[in-house]
Amino acid sequence: MERETENVKSTKNSEFWSRVKNVVSFGAGGASGERKPWYKVPLAKRIFYLVLSILLAMLIWGYVLMTKDPLRQKTFYDVGISIESGGEADILSRNLTVYGDLTETLKQAAVTVSAPLTEIAKLKSDSITATISLNSIHAAGTYELEVKATSSVGTVVNIEPSTVKIEVDDIVRLSVPVAYDFVGELPEGYWHDTPTLSGLNTTVSGAKKDLMNVSRAICYIDLDNVTESLNRTIQLRVLDSSGSEIDGSVFKDVIPAVTVQMRVLPHSHFPIIYEIADQDKLPEMFEITETSLNYSSIDIAAEPDAFKELEAVYSEPVILGTVTEAGTYMIPLTLVGIPANSVIIDGTNPQNVQLSVTISEKRISQTFTGVPIKFMGEDENKTYYYGFKTVDVTVTGPMRLVQGFVTSDMTVIVNVEDRGPGSYDLNLEYTLNDFDLFGELEVSFDTPTVHASIGAK
Repeated sequence: MERETENVKSTKNSEFWSRVKNVVSFGAGGASGERKPWYKVPLAKRIFYLVLSILLAMLIWGYVLMTKDPLRQKTFYDVGISIESGGEADILSRNLTVYGDLTETLKQAAVTVSAPLTEIAKLKSDSITATISLNSIHAAGTYELEVKATSSVGTVVNIEPSTVKIEVDDIVRLSVPVAYDFVGELPEGYWHDTPTLSGLNTTVSGAKKDLMNVSRAICYIDLDNVTESLNRTIQLRVLDSSGSEIDGSVFKDVIPAVTVQMRVLPHSHFPIIYEIADQDKLPEMFEITETSLNYSSIDIAAEPDAFKELEAVYSEPVILGTVTEAGTYMIPLTLVGIPANSVIIDGTNPQNVQLSVTISEKRISQTFTGVPIKFMGEDENKTYYYGFKTVDVTVTGPMRLVQGFVTSDMTVIVNVEDRGPGSYDLNLEYTLNDFDLFGELEVSFDTPTVHASIGAK
């Protein structure tokens, strides 16, 4: 019975594999048993074979992964190196700082990570952290520190570079003077006074090497388009000994600021008007020949309302007093009408405004008619004929001299000496009895020459 059952099973298996062979066979050629070429196999069978192959491959690969899951390695070349969290604060508490530009010192590292094949696809560069520790640093100097790396996926197997060299310096605090400078210009017609700063010194902190060359801090006050008084806070800039600005990144604290206060006012020039009150009381022989101011105008800065009624600045009346001789007198002026709380600029001090008054003797002219001409050098062997023998003479000079002048104080001369026969136009000349009068009197003739005809007897 058992043998019969086995025979039945064997028969059924044979039938089953025979059917499979007929389905998956690449096409035995009928009764002859010849295999058909693959391109003669029906398309449906070829698609079936392809899908079946893929499924079998996936099953085999899944089996390998489930049972083996081999390790793979991947290298990332752009992993940034940083300082362990809290490391910088830790050395700052010891008054130390990493010197130099960390972006140059802590360059990117190449990190190689090993991970199972099933996990390797999850690995990204941001999964990796590369750090150095500053815990062992307690004094200024140069240190070579190990670079450590961790990965959220897999295991780090290599880091390049494995170490970095850093320099650590002492932190110092330095008090530096604060100065100011102007940028730009105020609009036309505006003035500013000297600014007042809230502090004349400020304190900066940083690496000792960086602060060795610090010279001063400066506040730049921008004047462009400013038409009102300033009360503002301005950030300071720190300069080195050559006047170049130091990059603010080298300082550990925020660079301080100062409050600047400065008056800004409109300004304008106003003429100075004066009047001599007692000019008509000068002695008759004196007169004012020249006046001048050492400042013809005054530049005033004030609030806009102060200029509404102001057209000029006046002085109190000028008093000459008793003048007994000619000369130049300097008379201080007392100015009135300057607005309250205004500022006199351009170096003009109202107390230094002076009027220069030049007082001279009056000059008058007096004409004398029919003054006889003295002909000198005549030769008795010659005959002389003159167009005229008298002339009108005008004398100009100080009143005190001209009023007392008479014709006898002067001689009008024509010189004919050594002149031969002929006709001549001869110049009129004069002499004064008092030689000192030559410097003070001017003499002129109504006709500067006289015609003379000379002949032989």
